Amino acid sequence: MHPNPRIQEDACLQMAENYASEALPRLLELFEHEDPKVYRGAVKGVGFFGYKAFLPIIELYGRTKNQTARRCCPKAFVQLFKNFPDQPFPGEVMELLRDSIADSDMVVVQGGLMCLGQLGKQQIGGDEAVQLLINVLKNENVALVFSATQALADINHPLVASSLKSLMDSSTDPLIKEAAESGLARHENLVAISKQE
Repeated sequence: MHPNPRIQEDACLQMAENYASEALPRLLELFEHEDPKVYRGAVKGVGFFGYKAFLPIIELYGRTKNQTARRCCPKAFVQLFKNFPDQPFPGEVMELLRDSIADSDMVVVQGGLMCLGQLGKQQIGGDEAVQLLINVLKNENVALVFSATQALADINHPLVASSLKSLMDSSTDPLIKEAAESGLARHENLVAISKQE
């Protein structure tokens, strides 16, 4: 991985366009690297490969015993959804995201929630992603509920406001109430801005 992010990005684009069959497996191998700069660069790089990267990521997630690689998989989906918004993707992606938010490793869970937040902003898969995030609001883990409220706050979807209001009204935990309140305020601001555009 080149230290200059722009050069690294250009190299990844070149690999995705011209050497995908050789480069993608090598980048996925780097998900197991112990150096954070290397595996983070690999995650960003895989994000340029589009549809052809989804199934190899799912396969890696299912077979690897390396926890770093498992943590990288949902984050790679985030990059793919950012770089290829509203593009079709295999149904197995949603299965992996459902599994990831139920994982025992909180970093895997947070990556799954981050990915659902990105996907929730899109037309393809957005409704299902929003519903999965809303389901997390019922979790007993305050950190998960907090992350789900933050992800929902940035999604302009008709179910978000009522879900955050319901959480605010029903929770007895002051941290969750505060997260729901701040998430709702951010969401209402997002909706107001989108109406002006």
